[in-house]
Amino acid sequence: MNLKQQQAVDKIKDGYRLTINDAQELFTLQGTDLYQLLSLAQQRQSELNQDRITYVRNYNLNLSNMCINNCRFCGFHHQISEQSAYCLSLEDIEHHLAKVEEYELNEICLVSGLHPDFTLDTYLDIIEKIKSKLPDIHIHGITPAELAHGLRNTDLDFKTGYKLLKEAGLGSVPGTAAEILVPAVRKKICPNKITTKDWIKAIKSAHRVGLKSTATILYGHVETIPQRIEHLKIIRDIQDQTNGFTEFIPLSFIPYNTQLGKSGEVNSETTGREDLLMIAISRLFLDNISNIQASWVKYGPKLAQIMLTAGANDLGGTLFNENITKAAGKDTSQFLTTEEMIDLIEDIGYVAQERTTLYELL
Repeated sequence: MNLKQQQAVDKIKDGYRLTINDAQELFTLQGTDLYQLLSLAQQRQSELNQDRITYVRNYNLNLSNMCINNCRFCGFHHQISEQSAYCLSLEDIEHHLAKVEEYELNEICLVSGLHPDFTLDTYLDIIEKIKSKLPDIHIHGITPAELAHGLRNTDLDFKTGYKLLKEAGLGSVPGTAAEILVPAVRKKICPNKITTKDWIKAIKSAHRVGLKSTATILYGHVETIPQRIEHLKIIRDIQDQTNGFTEFIPLSFIPYNTQLGKSGEVNSETTGREDLLMIAISRLFLDNISNIQASWVKYGPKLAQIMLTAGANDLGGTLFNENITKAAGKDTSQFLTTEEMIDLIEDIGYVAQERTTLYELL
């Protein structure tokens, strides 16, 4: 470990907030030097959550894979003219809701492509329909990008949009569509998607009307280490202002069925070292966010389990009907049973605890 790396580690031990330069040094750790950082991250995690690792029983409801954007990191989107494009009918949605009820799940994660015909009223009607069928279900949905799309032909601002969605029954917001919150990166991977400025404005608006959200990062494509850290700093600053994030979810990029992968710009997934560092540094840098999720669907159950010793305190959801990561080419299954999640947690020595979307313990 070089001098600057050691100084960053010492700062963690002494309880100081990490700077951008500190984080940049820590991202370069290799070999057994990793272990000291992972241990410090896990110590911080234990101080917050003891030996408890949480999970949520949830269901993904993707209304449509049709999307007006053509993001280069996405393998899920389709053009309307493509044979495999779909948009769920009301009958289809009722079929999915019957599965949610059958499995006695607690959350519906409602994330979809930006269908050209979707408006704010579309989202309001869907949410109201879900709540009429399953009044106790928590709806986690409508990303900043989806809301911006829904508001495109109106004079409504983000705050009003999220207020109306909350009144219809929306319970919380996925902090996806963030990818990397650096304009130069977004121009390369999603030039037509919501801008960094508008994403920040939208997520703050959600928090201000009483909707909690997650925060995410999609890393391992064309971004640099400093750009990853710039993203983390934006998330930390927002949390300082609103305290609206329930958790942070690092998401490693899956290239195989995406434009970035097919073009040869990104040929492989991130390494285990990079992924462990992202979890540990997220825990230590984001000192104002209590929960760090190890996404088993992105990392695979085995690596996600190891991440529970590197600062992560949540294994995510059962993810019945997960389609987006699968579409990008990841070969993990579409869901884990509750029993499988409990086994992963207990096998590594922790106490499994079911939670709600908002981290209330069940």
